[in-house]
Amino acid sequence: MDFHQATLTKKALLIVTISFLLYNIYQAITTTIFVTRFPLVVTQLPNFITSTQPTLQLSLFAFQELAGAAGSYLRLTGSIFALNCALLLFKKDSNYIEKLGKILLFESLYFLLLFPAAINHLVGSVISSSAFLNVYTGVSCLLQAALIFPPLFVLSRRLKKPQNLTSSLKWAGIAAPLYAFGFWIRHGLLWIYALSPIGTQQAGIIGTVGSVNSLLTLAVAATVTAVASITFGQEKKTRWFVGTAIVLAGVYLVVYALVSVWIPIYRAFLPLTDFWMITLPILGSAVLLGSEKNTILNKKNRQFSKMVNNKIGVSNYSINN
Repeated sequence: MDFHQATLTKKALLIVTISFLLYNIYQAITTTIFVTRFPLVVTQLPNFITSTQPTLQLSLFAFQELAGAAGSYLRLTGSIFALNCALLLFKKDSNYIEKLGKILLFESLYFLLLFPAAINHLVGSVISSSAFLNVYTGVSCLLQAALIFPPLFVLSRRLKKPQNLTSSLKWAGIAAPLYAFGFWIRHGLLWIYALSPIGTQQAGIIGTVGSVNSLLTLAVAATVTAVASITFGQEKKTRWFVGTAIVLAGVYLVVYALVSVWIPIYRAFLPLTDFWMITLPILGSAVLLGSEKNTILNKKNRQFSKMVNNKIGVSNYSINN
């Protein structure tokens, strides 16, 4: 990748990290508002949830919300490190590797803290009769935590020792596709338990697009990410797969946002989506552009080498004869 292409990619990465930071500031603000009203919510909760084990249900709810609040603040901290990391990378400061490890640590802890929500919904769906508690949400939180936390946490620890590059790359190849599949589960199950029941009543072309997007786009992105991990070492192929996966992840949010203009239920759940990813096509396109440019440069280099070899061959023939 030449200087100008590298700069373009770094600028795109900077845009994504700013988007990620703004998203987490928004989430932290809403979390803070909720936390300040938490005592009132807890006292009124029995009026909305009928449970065979009211004390247990109330405890599980409190555990979920406190863990969720902590996760929100941890992710905000990670997003601050992400912006700092992007700036260091832009300045070619090698300290960005240390910051990257901290980003992954905070991100992994955010997903670990989804376990209380999983327990609350899975147990609550058995002992309570509330529309706010369902198995799908519980399974979603459980799978996200199980798939994303372990490899991301291990990778964050590996990056504390940058000299152990081979081990870090191996865990990156494991963490990346699992992270992507975790997001597919998150948004795919959101469609099943929240969007589909009402969205299908407003079917048509827009509804069909929304359904296909929710079920397939992130699944394809995750699969492409897995292929990128398999082809690691083949720079051209890996870069193409990585760029494509990033673009697809962003396209999911772009399509979701467009569908939400026509279908209200999509709009209602927009705050629960990772809408910071809407900037990912910018980064993915920059990566793909670098891949295409490398392909063209390699082709020109091969042509140049062939031309030089031919000239050398002609010169040798003239000398010998």
